Amino acid sequence: MLEVQALTIRAGRTTLVSDLSFDLADGRLTCLIGPSGCGKSSVVKWLAGVLAPELRAQGSAYIDGNLQTLPQRDIAYQPQQDTLFPWLTIVENACLGLEVRGHQKRAAREKVRSLFHDFGLNGHEDSFPDQLSGGMRQRAAFLRTIVQEARVLLLDEPFSALDAVTRLRMQDWLIDRLSDRPRSVLMVTHDLYEATQMADHVLVMAGNPGRICADIPITIPRADRNEATLANIRSSLKSMLLKDTP
Repeated sequence: MLEVQALTIRAGRTTLVSDLSFDLADGRLTCLIGPSGCGKSSVVKWLAGVLAPELRAQGSAYIDGNLQTLPQRDIAYQPQQDTLFPWLTIVENACLGLEVRGHQKRAAREKVRSLFHDFGLNGHEDSFPDQLSGGMRQRAAFLRTIVQEARVLLLDEPFSALDAVTRLRMQDWLIDRLSDRPRSVLMVTHDLYEATQMADHVLVMAGNPGRICADIPITIPRADRNEATLANIRSSLKSMLLKDTP
């Protein structure tokens, strides 16, 4: 559904990502893994249209075969931290994406409030971010991202700031939400367990400059995934990553 072709990203004379191409299937979750510094976050930021101005990019993105310019891209982006504005309430934070897309404030709030129960935030509409737990803040950030109804979700290490137990709960919670409303998802992660437990595909990015070196489908049903069923896949992924890590 989404196709990236020949993406190259440079910082001055240094090439960060070289001639990178990949596809995202409709309604599937794809994890992008790779060592630090190989350009994963830069790829996601380029797709989201928020690449740092000092970086130069060449490449094309297509949705359903149609070339996408940055303002047209039907994409919602969640960075590594929840990036909730501390001076806004949770409902105000969750509405921001809709308002940026042109929704009237009242309509945006009505739409967001209707989802607070499903996102485990009922009763906290008028709370401020510092009054919520880490997991609840993350759910609020997901709500802000998902409510935009974009066909493609970009998640850059969305669980990295959470403790281990909350992280596992949030992984299951996100899969449930995506089952209710399927989207094409590209999620950056360093965690092999997370990638193989959640993804339909795993893209392995490595090298300097970064390139896609493997596209591995995971066909095992999520309900049947455990250490035994995923051992060979995780072993292969680990070997690929160690091969390209100093």
